[in-house]
Amino acid sequence: MLIGLITFYVFLGLALVGFAIEAWALVDAVRRPAHSFVTAEKRTKVFWVSLTAVGALVGYLAIPGFSVFGVRIGFGLPWLFTLLAVLPGAIYLADVKPEVIRYLRRPGPSTGRW
Repeated sequence: MLIGLITFYVFLGLALVGFAIEAWALVDAVRRPAHSFVTAEKRTKVFWVSLTAVGALVGYLAIPGFSVFGVRIGFGLPWLFTLLAVLPGAIYLADVKPEVIRYLRRPGPSTGRW
């Protein structure tokens, strides 16, 4: 019984960390300008927002089911879904985001130096 409880909390922690990565990737993809994705040759913004949104949704559904203040969190899909859901977010954060940031159009501050 104690081992089952420990296992539940370990898997819950891993699923929550995975969901945090998925949500972080989704929020970051939404706030980047669309032209940066095309300029960086990393598909389109719509593609990455859609992919990370599906990953975040599946990641949320894969959280082991529990209730907090009467609100149900997660539905406990099999762990394969958790692993598959975190892949788009991880790929976005590790590969796409650095390239997209490189191609942002930001005016540099005028320092007044020669």
